[in-house]
Amino acid sequence: MKVTRRAVIAGAITIPAIAGLGSFALSQGNGGPLAGVYDPGLPAGKRLASMLRDAGRGARAVEGDRIRLARELFAEKPPLLAGVTRSADALLFAEVGAEEGYDLKLELRGNRHGCSGNSCYAEWNPLSRQMVGAGPDWLGAFAGFVANPSSPVPMDGGAGDEAMSTAWLLVRRA
Repeated sequence: MKVTRRAVIAGAITIPAIAGLGSFALSQGNGGPLAGVYDPGLPAGKRLASMLRDAGRGARAVEGDRIRLARELFAEKPPLLAGVTRSADALLFAEVGAEEGYDLKLELRGNRHGCSGNSCYAEWNPLSRQMVGAGPDWLGAFAGFVANPSSPVPMDGGAGDEAMSTAWLLVRRA
């Protein structure tokens, strides 16, 4: 196995973010079919769903009554919920999540040119920097983390469009 500088740096950056998840999230491993939600009207959302399905995880389209959908998802008490949606849906999921005991830990805005960290807790800054540093492949870095938080492997995949998407991560409070 060839060790590259990029792999070492990615591993070093990811360790604090993984520690920030807490043991409850790491215990999920690859268990549980649902990993995220996506906006089917956004190319980045469709790409996230495709990458998660390829990794053996599920993704649910954000359609219809968003509040009902969010409440259904949070009723299952997932350790974390991630999404690639429009800004309004990200805000709605964050608000419903806050009512259900979840905190918004990471929010990124991006398109095919790259992304920028919009809001992030200090312990999640290394993960945010890794995704921002991935440039056009930010969506693959995000999907790799969502698919397997305890051992993230970036996936190949750019957003592929000029449309702005909001990638977000909600984590259940301990």
